[in-house]
Amino acid sequence: MREALYNKDFSIVFNQLLGKASISCYRIGEFSNIDQGYLSRLRNGTKSNPGPETVMKISLALAHCSGKITISDIERLFNSVGRSVRIN
Repeated sequence: MREALYNKDFSIVFNQLLGKASISCYRIGEFSNIDQGYLSRLRNGTKSNPGPETVMKISLALAHCSGKITISDIERLFNSVGRSVRIN
């Protein structure tokens, strides 16, 4: 049950950040080398949670493609899958 919650959270945050960055999944896919169909399923919430490497690739693509994305935004994306980018 918890996995479904994170899955929904990820798609919500991912959509918000795509909107904030004013970029498409296609552009994220170009930069990150992640399959466009997979990104669309993540965005729609029909695919299970991405792993940490995929979240990092998406985060780097978002940050690279838009100066509007902050470290707080990246942290929100990682938190949406039950992870963090904070170093203890």
